[in-house]
Amino acid sequence: MKLKKRYKIELAETLQSHWYSVHKISDVKIGAKYKKAGNSVTTEKFLGYFPSSTTILEAYPLSSFLVDWKVRQGATESDRILKEAGARGTNVHSGIEHLLGGEQLLKEGHTLDEWNRLNSFVAWYKEYKPKILETEFKVFSEKYGYSGTFDVLCKIDGKIMLGDWKTSSNIYNHFWCQLASYAQALEEMTDIKIEDTFICQFGAKNKDGYRYVLGEDWHEHFKTFLSVKQTWEYDRGITKNFEPPILNLLETLKL
Repeated sequence: MKLKKRYKIELAETLQSHWYSVHKISDVKIGAKYKKAGNSVTTEKFLGYFPSSTTILEAYPLSSFLVDWKVRQGATESDRILKEAGARGTNVHSGIEHLLGGEQLLKEGHTLDEWNRLNSFVAWYKEYKPKILETEFKVFSEKYGYSGTFDVLCKIDGKIMLGDWKTSSNIYNHFWCQLASYAQALEEMTDIKIEDTFICQFGAKNKDGYRYVLGEDWHEHFKTFLSVKQTWEYDRGITKNFEPPILNLLETLKL
């Protein structure tokens, strides 16, 4: 994968939502013999703080199913369940990273639910045999002003595909907008052309234990993402003078 644009993208410290700090990396000429090795210096230019794709998609309308579920559970209980689901998702994602890195996982240290989902990932991997190109890769769209981290870029049956691991009980429409935003940003940054997107939902209640769903034309989903971004900016009061919720914390404290 050849980078057309290079950035240093780091998750910023916030107490709510996800924002990234982005620096643009450039090679600056130093002298007339720039084309020869050693005659350039790498510089970083701070571009600012940018919202993640998932933060922007907080403005996507909740499905009627999710609204009804929250009402039935109550605010406190639904928050607890969602927090547990988030922790489960983090642990499953981490396990997948270790597996893709060639490590052997042990059942001990995982909940039964997490282990079941990791087993279904292995079943999917053995069935579709993806050639992994990148995982947990940070992207930035300088054109549209957002950032994010995608789960996997791979080749399946010769097609370059961008995918997302999901441990949620359903596959929601806004997941496709999330993937489309990553595809757009990755194409801006590299020579890669995304041919398709997919979602793998692990722990599904079927004989395979997973659902592998291909997306439709991601360019159409990206149009929806931009509409949601406009709504998010309007709702949050995002203007040129907006101050992102970044914490400036000291590294050490002493009274």
